[in-house]
Amino acid sequence: MAAVCQPVSWDTDSVDEQERIMGRRRDGEWPDGVLVGEEPNLAADPKGRRTPLDSHVRLAAPDRRNLPQLVPRGYSYDRGGGDAGIIFNCYQRDLAEGFGAVQKRLEGKALAKCQLTTGGGDFFVPPPGDAWIDTS
Repeated sequence: MAAVCQPVSWDTDSVDEQERIMGRRRDGEWPDGVLVGEEPNLAADPKGRRTPLDSHVRLAAPDRRNLPQLVPRGYSYDRGGGDAGIIFNCYQRDLAEGFGAVQKRLEGKALAKCQLTTGGGDFFVPPPGDAWIDTS
């Protein structure tokens, strides 16, 4: 079943539809009953009956034992007047193997119909100290 929503309709979709699109319940539990903080067994659900095959969490990290090498963070905001959303950032050592690889898997996901990207960029965050500087 494909998601049917527009970027402005996420808040009007039912909680059930939002949870189906994300592949996770709002309280953090997995659809197969696995508790918050534990990993689901997606291999035990090959047809996506509990965790839909096009859900965000299933496509972002299909092998929960081998997670992408990145640290994702999302921050919700609402400035009023319809200006609301999520600021997403993630940290990784290799852009192509981290965020780039995940984005390729997420093409065509159900959540894409509810997203409107308005900006972005890649930024270098150096490690502590100056060992990364080539002084030769």
